[in-house]
Amino acid sequence: MPQTPRAARALFSTLGRVAPPAALALGAATYWHVGARTPVRPADQAVHDSARRTPLEHRPTFRRGRDGRLGAGGTITVAGYSWGDPGAPGVLLVHGWQSRASAFGRVIEDLVGAGLRAVAYDAPGHGASGGRRRTGLDDLAIIRRLSDAEPAPWAAVVGHSLGVLGAGIALHEGVEAERFTAISGLTSVRVTTDGFVRGSGLPWALRDAFATAAQRYGLPDHPDVYERFDLLRRTVPASVPTLWLHDDGDRVNPHQLSVQLHEAHADSSELFTTTGLGHNKILGDRAVRSRILDHLAAPAW
Repeated sequence: MPQTPRAARALFSTLGRVAPPAALALGAATYWHVGARTPVRPADQAVHDSARRTPLEHRPTFRRGRDGRLGAGGTITVAGYSWGDPGAPGVLLVHGWQSRASAFGRVIEDLVGAGLRAVAYDAPGHGASGGRRRTGLDDLAIIRRLSDAEPAPWAAVVGHSLGVLGAGIALHEGVEAERFTAISGLTSVRVTTDGFVRGSGLPWALRDAFATAAQRYGLPDHPDVYERFDLLRRTVPASVPTLWLHDDGDRVNPHQLSVQLHEAHADSSELFTTTGLGHNKILGDRAVRSRILDHLAAPAW
């Protein structure tokens, strides 16, 4: 979720002490703000330009509270991409918050080079897709549509950051894949609201109240969102071997989150830890990309 400048932190801290309802309302609105769209990096431009594009019509799930002024209304166009031989086994890529499909550029090159077909999309409010908000429910709906169009189970699903959560829950709820690779992932939606409270300056005593306010603001029809999006309890099926990749210096999602996820999936997972790559550089690291290909090489394609 968005980073909070120092002046805003002071405001949230003060409001949280003297006017908690106002602090919660302002915090809920800020929590859902995606911010400026991330452009295609020069290093990923060639991969981005070479994609086959398949737009998807999608009805967003975000709906602001009771007044409905920010309701989803109609549909938006989601930018869908694919690379590689159209008849090759497919690998689905799900990007993180304030990112886009092209962030997997080097991974996509590796997959295509290995004879696979890469499939990805820009989430609502991200990249070339329409909309202004993104929820895990959007990711679930889009992943299901893409999966339903596949002639066979995915050879693998690969998620990064927030994309790990949406992809992992999709697998729990029945999307079929032979492998799952989770990079710099999250354990649950609750981690994001807790992170916002810590980063915004809101008093920690408002933690539970803020989680409720954020849900009611953007997803008033889905009070079960915290229970549903919890990969520690709603785990990836044991039939889907999972590789957790995480840097021990990640300042966005702490490494401990993947440790917890690995422990929750102990019978069918392994953990690969890097150092010095942080949250995003891990996607382009040669050793990490090699480890991803090694993990994907096990199934009989």
